[in-house]
Amino acid sequence: MKRILLRLINFGKKLPLVIKSIKKIYRYGGYTAINIASINYGEILKEKKVLITGGSTGIGLSIAKKSLQVGATVVITGRNDDKLKKAADEIKNPRLKTLKWDISQINQIEEGIKNTKLLLEGDIDILINNAGIVNSITFPNVTEEIWDKIYSINSKGLFFLTQTLCDQWMKEDKVQLKKIINISSQGGFVGATYPYRMTKWDISGLTQGLGIKLAPHGIIVNGVAPGIIATKMQPNYHAQEDNVFCSLNPLKRIAMPTEIAELVVFLMSDAANFIVGQTILCDGGYSIK
Repeated sequence: MKRILLRLINFGKKLPLVIKSIKKIYRYGGYTAINIASINYGEILKEKKVLITGGSTGIGLSIAKKSLQVGATVVITGRNDDKLKKAADEIKNPRLKTLKWDISQINQIEEGIKNTKLLLEGDIDILINNAGIVNSITFPNVTEEIWDKIYSINSKGLFFLTQTLCDQWMKEDKVQLKKIINISSQGGFVGATYPYRMTKWDISGLTQGLGIKLAPHGIIVNGVAPGIIATKMQPNYHAQEDNVFCSLNPLKRIAMPTEIAELVVFLMSDAANFIVGQTILCDGGYSIK
């Protein structure tokens, strides 16, 4: 009798958790939990100076955190002072610098690069093209205003920032190895009917083209194409908290920003110097299902 009573008490303690899990399954269509591991790279990016556009939240912020952990000095950019300050307060690392910079303003790119070098106290070694905005309005309802706004940051700003910085790198007397990592999307590998996905096709193509063109100059270009990630750009999935269930890919889950950061930091390092012009999909199998 005592044993049965103890079992009932233990079940009673677990009951709120069971009810919570059932509610999550009912609300989201399923329940998935994950355990994310982190690779110990040591100081693989020691003395590297890194510029991350759109680095105040989401994937960009995770890349910044991981880069700092492995020895880099990092400048993150964004269009919102409050978000940049919040990121700096969260990380609390003297090697993290912030810069308010809207890369869609093409006439401000040279000044932005100059200010970045001042914050880094030296040249930029690695550029992470992460800044991007999304709008899911699709064909046949896309307006010119929506098109221009998305393209101004995701494609045009990325292109001219990369071109300006690479032009400076190639004019240097001695060019030490430089790197560019472009953040594309799984949307850049499937059919596209709206500007966000179309810009991600742009980025994947540019990564391949620049990979070929810039490698002889000691500039290695690669990319990462994330799938559905638990960031504020995916508000419905972001709200699921510890439930990462997603029915849209074979793994039946979304990814954490830290998973993308692990891959990006590997590509940033000298352990990946023979990988050129590749965009690595990290999408749970979405693009091949």
